[in-house]
Amino acid sequence: MPTLSERPLLVWDFNGTLIDDVQACLDALNALLRPRGIAPLSREDYRRTFRFPVAEFYRGLGMAPTDPFDWEALAESFHMRYLFSKTIAPQPGAAEAIAAFRAAGIRQGVLSALEQGLLEIQLRQFGFAEAMDFVCGSRNYDGASKEAAARALALRDPVVLVGDTLHDAEVAHSLGWDCILCAAGHQTEERLRTAGVPVIPTLHTLPEIIFGKFGKPLASDTRL
Repeated sequence: MPTLSERPLLVWDFNGTLIDDVQACLDALNALLRPRGIAPLSREDYRRTFRFPVAEFYRGLGMAPTDPFDWEALAESFHMRYLFSKTIAPQPGAAEAIAAFRAAGIRQGVLSALEQGLLEIQLRQFGFAEAMDFVCGSRNYDGASKEAAARALALRDPVVLVGDTLHDAEVAHSLGWDCILCAAGHQTEERLRTAGVPVIPTLHTLPEIIFGKFGKPLASDTRL
């Protein structure tokens, strides 16, 4: 049975991992593409092409603001549409997984490219905030790399990053963390499997995988 120091720290990505916001992102993106004469994306096309940094994804679609102020305005326009979406919901199995890890005394936190204030609001909205030991978001809406923020956290091993994109696997690899990817989010399972890390269809099986690897503490051994 693992000791407290051997238990993993679960680091959650947020968008696409804890919440299903693919349709909300797609709708907001297509609302920006149409006025620019760019054909809207299907859900399948979006999941096959979405990537980080988000600016590169946008440029690949034909939106290429060169001025930082233009990019900031574009990002804010996207998020204003995103916020009014009625389609955002917790990923199936997310609440159950968080509760299982919390009951086992496993620390959890969030590492996201989402702007910090919006991240905290949505964590509270979906009932996830109380279970998190830390919440690390972005200072802007750029959707840039999370690697620098991850390094600044200075987390001790073992750490498991749970995400839904190849970028999550890249961040985990660069820091020597374990990584598990969920194929219910912003990128297809086919793409995720190129990362060489475990890929699960939903979060329902995540507790079984984590407890299978690290062991499940006895009830008397959990952190209160």
